[in-house]
Amino acid sequence: MRAPRWIAAGLLAAALGGASLSARVLERLTPARGRAEQLLYLPNGRHLRVLSLGHAPLLADLIYVWAIQYYSEYDTADRFRYVRHVFGDVIAELDPHYIDAYWLGAMILIIEARDLEGGLSLLDLGIERNPDQWILPYLAAWECQMASRPECAKRYFERAAAVPGAPPITRRMHAALLARTGALEEALRLWLAVLEDPASDDLSRAIAKRKVSEVRAKIDVSALRQAIETFRIDNGRAPHDLAELRRRGYIREVPTDPSGQPYAYDAATARVTSAAGRVLGEP
Repeated sequence: MRAPRWIAAGLLAAALGGASLSARVLERLTPARGRAEQLLYLPNGRHLRVLSLGHAPLLADLIYVWAIQYYSEYDTADRFRYVRHVFGDVIAELDPHYIDAYWLGAMILIIEARDLEGGLSLLDLGIERNPDQWILPYLAAWECQMASRPECAKRYFERAAAVPGAPPITRRMHAALLARTGALEEALRLWLAVLEDPASDDLSRAIAKRKVSEVRAKIDVSALRQAIETFRIDNGRAPHDLAELRRRGYIREVPTDPSGQPYAYDAATARVTSAAGRVLGEP
């Protein structure tokens, strides 16, 4: 029979006090640093689990609250060392499914310490231990995107979107990153999947419908530009119009843009554009 929660909390507090005996000795030697210094000397969560009396998640709660309470007392350098130790080595080891420990520790490292790799490492640990939680790879993807690392963001968005039950925005962000990194055919397939998925919400379907048109236009424009360049190399000049590409066998047919209108072609500059293409960043 389990002890009542308040009794367990008291026992856990006593256990935590015993586990931090060496820290209290240090506090007496350096009283100016206060109780917050003890957090730096907590043992690894695997060892604390033995002291938890079968209530490891509750002990993780206590340390989490304690950590937040005394976070501002640290000097900057110790603060970041404290984050890595307490959130990664103590709380996450004590309770591997404590999602808040991973994301909060990672955000402190990335935003305050400007340590993207350290924050991603903590999120990776959480992702490995909690593969059913889409929020961790989603947060990692956003931080990669903010750091102008689209390939990194794409990988994390893909992981988030693959989690069963992940919200539609994860697939939308994944598709957008695919398009941004030039993987247009992959982006088109994913946008079509969002559009055709009966589980997609109305907003996702509306966005997907527009993006399908835009990505198709971008694919068309890219293919036409390649055909024009090949024509120029073969003939020493640009084609007079897009129809000449078809007549000479460089394309099977002249495509139209999402509105059903011909793509704009300037023979003087050999440039192909469309309204949809410009939305996607084409000149």
